[in-house]
Amino acid sequence: MIAPLSVPYRDVSASELSWSLEAPDQPPLHSDRHPVGSLDVEVRILGASHQILVRTADRGRLVCRETVACREAAPGPLPIAIERELDDGYHYEVRCEVREVDAGHFPGWASALRDYVGALPEATIAVFPAIPDAITAVVVEPLPARLHGALWRTWHTYPHAGGGGDVVATRTVLYLAPPSGGAGGGMPGLRP
Repeated sequence: MIAPLSVPYRDVSASELSWSLEAPDQPPLHSDRHPVGSLDVEVRILGASHQILVRTADRGRLVCRETVACREAAPGPLPIAIERELDDGYHYEVRCEVREVDAGHFPGWASALRDYVGALPEATIAVFPAIPDAITAVVVEPLPARLHGALWRTWHTYPHAGGGGDVVATRTVLYLAPPSGGAGGGMPGLRP
């Protein structure tokens, strides 16, 4: 789903983004819900950032609250990789990448991202009508049923005033760790 945001684009940069599992609920400019097996994944678009809330579908209990946003209380930079054991046996992994794209390639990159994510059924893409290359996109996918989890990928584009821009990509995996102690060293092949 493509959601045009009715707020002006705030000139922020990728270096201002921070990551948290403890940030409080943020008021979204747009939100979508994606049922994934026994989980309910709520995507909250906060502008040029996001918050993902994952709840159990049966009881609505909060399992995870991931926030990637510009927050004065917790300035960036983003981590490269983090793994956490959460309550009730859930395992959380996130990988973050920040890439600078030159002026000759940034508009094409943003257009390709809009086309790619816009064609996916479990995707949310937010755009700022006045700044077409400023995009926040989230794709939610199920993991194999035996893992009882979800995967979400996000992209945030930050155009530079003089051309070009930064692209922030994250890839998060949340799954119910098997009683044997987990998958052993993380989920293979789930790098951003």
